[in-house]
Amino acid sequence: MDHRLLSFVKVVQEQSFSRAAAALHITQPAVTQHIQSLEAEFDASLLERGKRSVNATKAGKIVFHEAVLILEHYHEMKRLVDEVLGGDTGSIVVSASYTFGEYILPYVLRQFQQSYPKISFVVNIVNSDEVVRQVRNHEADIGIIETDLAGSENLTVVPFARDEVIVIAASNNNFYAGMAPLAEELATQTWLLREEGSGTRRVAEKALKDLGISPVHILELGSIQIIKESVEAGLGISALSHWTVRKELSLNTLKQVNPQGFSLGRSFSYIHLTAEWQTKTIKLFAGCLTEIVSSF
Repeated sequence: MDHRLLSFVKVVQEQSFSRAAAALHITQPAVTQHIQSLEAEFDASLLERGKRSVNATKAGKIVFHEAVLILEHYHEMKRLVDEVLGGDTGSIVVSASYTFGEYILPYVLRQFQQSYPKISFVVNIVNSDEVVRQVRNHEADIGIIETDLAGSENLTVVPFARDEVIVIAASNNNFYAGMAPLAEELATQTWLLREEGSGTRRVAEKALKDLGISPVHILELGSIQIIKESVEAGLGISALSHWTVRKELSLNTLKQVNPQGFSLGRSFSYIHLTAEWQTKTIKLFAGCLTEIVSSF
């Protein structure tokens, strides 16, 4: 690490040579020497030294902005190297789609924490499109999605689980007459769907297409939980992952109303940036992920 950059950034942040020295646990003359060395290298004055504070010059603001990025990249590089060479320690940022993140991921995290207590984790629950964006932008180490990304550039995509999608209605909803509803009967109902960009929305649209129906009424709701509660309240019907409604089906607050012959499955995949190396934490988490899901 270039300690001159570290000293310069700290001086700008603290607006003081003495406070920067104290924060870095070095002497003030050492900080001054670092700044003078940088100014000589760039042949420019980087700081305006006032009576009460120190501020960056125009050139100094440029150096400060780039220096912060360089230091961030250095710390990230060190973290990755430590994870590759170290034991079962480190950290991982997991980004997951709503279906998996809210209904399956907690069981994975419990097992992961029990198996690797020295690895810390941060979890983001967002829709599938946002999962992909976060992984691409290095905001997440691994992502879990419920959409097809075959052939996606710079991303490794690994399918690891299959899920069944079912049509659900409130248990007291008797809109159909036979043992199973006809597609035409489903078309007369209000359909409750997630927002655009959601993997759940895509699979529901696939279900409608497979059934050959275009609902007269569609309501867009922002989460799986509010869709389930709205279906229970009799507001409409929906197509959701079987994983997400296991509890409601067992409690008989929701019922499955698949038309005869209807069958729709989808794959869940984990994704990460394609690289020549892969951090140990990603490998450990991926292994735990596939092990836990296989028991569902």
